[in-house]
Order: sequence, then structure tokens, then C-alpha cells
Amino acid sequence: GLLGMASSLLLALALGLSAVDGVPTMEAMRTSRHFAGTRPHLMTSKRPAVPKEQVASSTTVKSTLASHTGKKPSFSRNPLRAIGRAAAKRLSVKESAGVAFQRPVTSGPRLTSHDWAKNLWSLLRFKSDILSRISGHLTFNIVLAIIGATWFHMFPEHFLHLGTTGHGLAGAALSLLLVFRTSSAYDRFWEARKILGSVVDNSRGLARIAPTALPPKAAADFGRMIVAFPYMLRLHLTGRGQKPISETSDAPDVLPFFDKDQVKTVETYFSRPFATLSLMNQILHSQQSKYPGEDQAKTLEMLPQRHILQRNVNLLAANTGACERIQGCPVPLSYSRHLSRYLTLWSATLPLVLAPMLQWWSIPVIAAICWSLFSIEEVGHMIEEPFFALPYDQVQTKRVADVIKRDTVAMYKQQLGVDLATREGLESPEPQWQPQPALV
Repeated sequence: GLLGMASSLLLALALGLSAVDGVPTMEAMRTSRHFAGTRPHLMTSKRPAVPKEQVASSTTVKSTLASHTGKKPSFSRNPLRAIGRAAAKRLSVKESAGVAFQRPVTSGPRLTSHDWAKNLWSLLRFKSDILSRISGHLTFNIVLAIIGATWFHMFPEHFLHLGTTGHGLAGAALSLLLVFRTSSAYDRFWEARKILGSVVDNSRGLARIAPTALPPKAAADFGRMIVAFPYMLRLHLTGRGQKPISETSDAPDVLPFFDKDQVKTVETYFSRPFATLSLMNQILHSQQSKYPGEDQAKTLEMLPQRHILQRNVNLLAANTGACERIQGCPVPLSYSRHLSRYLTLWSATLPLVLAPMLQWWSIPVIAAICWSLFSIEEVGHMIEEPFFALPYDQVQTKRVADVIKRDTVAMYKQQLGVDLATREGLESPEPQWQPQPALV
């Protein structure tokens, strides 16, 4: 009957979503170079090798734990669990003894198979973001279901029964529309993620070459702009590009890498990421970008590296334009409107089909069907705007900016011995170049 048709509809949606071209699998994400760069321990089933001098015997581990905790470590019957607990305590002991362990930059929330109960409980408590967004539409259809069930209960001889054939045929077309709509929206989300991955690559290329292609002071000023660029891009894409930088949540991360004059210059631009790229160009083409006494032979020797710097700056400008294209060009409005009207009419006439079959039970059944279909439509609306509409920054703009900052600061510290935030390690804390006024 119609219940089988509804189950087939949901199954078709699930199969269609899983067959979308371009949807990455978890294995592909784990083997990508961006994922490997921040979470290397997930690239292999084995943990990184520990030096022999750091490996303690079981007797040493027990004595060390006893000296720090005052208790003799107890092991459960499960040997694997006992080994895991002992290893965790040993790591905490080593950290307290002064051994530093590099923690990966935290990523966004991830769903695991153990979260099913928590997710269901949040839905039952009406804590779901999707449910709150579709609550008005869902309430309207529940009211229609109550009216339809009451009509059939009180006046069954005058009830308008539509039958299941029409809704079955219309449901097949509706499932295809929902799949195509969600697929096109997810393509925009994944394209945004790939662009941000390209921003990481280009920024790392700049941070790797600039310390050797430019004099130390110019290289330090250039590196500060590398750190500032992803935060300016993040503010621009999340709708905060016109607020003063000091009033944003990213101010503690980005202001240490800006001078006061640079802040004023950047805030006069409408597009602050392009303002940061303009400052990079000024550094590359200023007199301070050449070594003292640099002759023509030295200039020709350094030309390939400086050409790579200019090319990567141009690529960052192209990445910014690609992000703005996703932000400013949504899915065609006529397509979204047609799907919304189609789904509303189909769900609104559902009580005329299910009420004679299920009577009062048609109310919860219609509520469940409408919740599932409206949720799929709303997910498409959310992921088509990956930079602004998704909660919890699921496209990871903050994480991308933090990764670039971490890697750039580390490269400059290793190659030049310079702290980009404070300029410690340079002969003079003052930059030798001045930013030009903005051309708005």
C-alpha cells in the first residue's frame, strides 16, 4: 500500500544520495594530503614509532605510575584494556616530566556509530537544528493530518479518498527532485572544501619559500600577511567582513600580525582578503625585497623563487574569487521554488490517502513522513551556503586558518629564528616598508 510506497521513496532517496558523483568516502578523506597533514596518525593502522630510549618495561611503568599516583596500577581482566590504560597513564607521566607531544588541530564534529542514541534523544527533546527550521511547515501538515483523520472519522461517507496510485507516481518524481536538489547543494559544499584545501597548499608554499627568497625583514613582514590572509578570508565569507577587526572573535588570532597602519589600510577595503594580498604585492615589489647590495646576478638567481611567490599570491586571489562565486551564486531560485511547491502539495494531500487506511494512526505516520522529506529538503538549503548557513563552521574555515598560522609560524621559527607575532629575532622591530593607501 501507500506505506510500502513511502518506504520505497525513502530508500530511493538514500540510494540516490549515496550514488552522488564527487561525494568523498571516509577512506578517501583519510588518504588525502590535507587530512594527512593535520592528522598523520590516521594514515596508517600503526602508531608512530617510539624511540627505544623512551620505551619502558612493564616493571618500570608500574613503578613510575605508583610513584606519581601513589597507587599500584590495577589491570582489568581484559588485557587489551589494561595495556591501553597503562599506555595512557605512561603518556601522562611523560608529559608531566617535560616531554612535549604535538596535538593535531581539532577538526569539526564527526558522527560515529556510537552517536545514534544521542542523536535520537536530541530529536525527541526538540534540540535538532533541522527540526527547528522546518517546525512551521511540519506543524502545518500535522494540523492537516488531524483534520483529515477527524473528517474521515465523523463523515466517512463524504470523505474525499484520492487512492494510492496518483501519490505513488508523484512520489517517484518527488524523490528524483529531492536527490538532484541535495546533490547539487552538496557539490557546492565539497567544492568549497576543495578550495579551502587549495588555500592551505598555496599558503604553505609561500611560507616555505619566502624565508629564503626575501631578506629577513621583508620575509617576516610577508609571513605576517600569510598568517593574516586566511582569517581575513574567513571574516569576508562569514558575513563579518565590514566589522572592525578588533570587534570580531578572530581578533586575538590576527591582530598580533598586523601593524596599526596595516589595520587601517585593510579596513578601508570592501574585500579584506584582497587587501591582504595587496599588501603582499607591495612587499614583493618594494626595495626592501632585495638584499643589501644585490646585483643583477643575484637578482637573476632569486628570480625563480620570487616568481613562485607571485604565482602563489595570484592563486590565493583566484581562490578568494572562487569562494565568492559559491557565496554569491545560489542554486536557481525557480528550481528551489518548484521543489518546495511540489513537496507542499504532495504532503498536504497525503491525509486524503492515508486516513481511510490508518484512521487515527495516519497522524503520526504523516508526521514521520513529512519530517523525513522536509529534513532532506532543508539539508539541501543549508549546505548550498557552506560558509554562512551551516552551524558549527562545518566547512572548517577556522581550522584552515589555524593550520596555516601554525605551519607558517613554525617554518619561520625554524628557518629564520623569527617569531612572527612579536618580530623577535630581527635586528629592528620596525618594518622597512610602509603600506600604500587603499584604492577603493
